[in-house]
Amino acid sequence: MLGNLIHEAIEKFFQNLIESAINTFLTLINGINSVTVMVLDLPIVNQVILYVQGLAGSILVMKFVFELWYNHMLRQNGDPDADLQGVFVNLARSAFMIAAVPWLTKQVYVWGTAIATDITNLDGAGSPLNQTNMLLQVLGGVQTALGASIFIAAVAIVFALVLFLIVLVQAFIRAAELAVVAVSGSLMALGLTNDSSQMFQTWWRELLSLSLAQAIQIFLLKVSFYALTLGTTVPILNLLFFTGFLWVTYKSPSVLKQYLHSTGVGSAAGGAARSLGSMYLMRRMFMRG
Repeated sequence: MLGNLIHEAIEKFFQNLIESAINTFLTLINGINSVTVMVLDLPIVNQVILYVQGLAGSILVMKFVFELWYNHMLRQNGDPDADLQGVFVNLARSAFMIAAVPWLTKQVYVWGTAIATDITNLDGAGSPLNQTNMLLQVLGGVQTALGASIFIAAVAIVFALVLFLIVLVQAFIRAAELAVVAVSGSLMALGLTNDSSQMFQTWWRELLSLSLAQAIQIFLLKVSFYALTLGTTVPILNLLFFTGFLWVTYKSPSVLKQYLHSTGVGSAAGGAARSLGSMYLMRRMFMRG
């Protein structure tokens, strides 16, 4: 009787310890992601963004003057490639995005953070394993794994801890990357003056990758803990599955970036920017008329 009480007390202690560790880590990652957007409110970041916007605006004016002169010369020579209307449309869409980049960067990252927060708050309802049973099976699985092969289990646990730290560092690195994306966006918007340029599309893919990486990593971290409860006949396999999911969590930002670069997301964004610029120009023309 006393032995059972002691066993239950120890089991309850480790259950609460693991549950607290899991929730604390996920909350910490999500908290870092939520605070990251505050880097855009730093005075130095705002000043550099304004400076780069002014620089991009100056380059845009010079390019606009050159394009006007060039197309005027083409028209005088009767060249059918002269397109003064296209020059004005390109100017409008590029100027619009140069002005909108800081706001767009913040809104897209906040959207990604909201998705990550929603995933963090999911408790696995509907899963055949609730949180308590999951933690009990984690304890039993790891204990059995240690008894079966102490060396493999020890290597897997050390490797998992290293990956945990790397994922945590990645969350901090995103703050610096977000600042760079916000600053460089205005210069990248100059690419909208050229239909064949991929500058803005590349920037948009980077922003999407940065914003969605946090949600992907939170999701994979939660799945990795549930992987410890897979009904395998060899418990140590659960620990190896857990380590494998952590490895994918670490690699997920680069994999997500590859997916975005191989799809038409960037081209769609460029098309949307062109449409917005054209609509803005048309509206100004009608208002003057």
